[in-house]
Amino acid sequence: MKGLGQVFKAVTSAMIGVGKKEDLVKDFERTEEQGPWPYIIVGLVMTVAFIALVIAVVKLAMPA
Repeated sequence: MKGLGQVFKAVTSAMIGVGKKEDLVKDFERTEEQGPWPYIIVGLVMTVAFIALVIAVVKLAMPA
């Protein structure tokens, strides 16, 4: 489970645009071991969640 938490942390920091070089090196090492699929799947899920959140906030702010 720690690996999945690290993937979420890496994707979140990439979406925000912040991160440490040490974490980047760890992420690349983990990608070489596991492959890129955990990062791709988590990235897609978080992108869809972000878009849904933006749509929900806009609908709340602009009543019909």
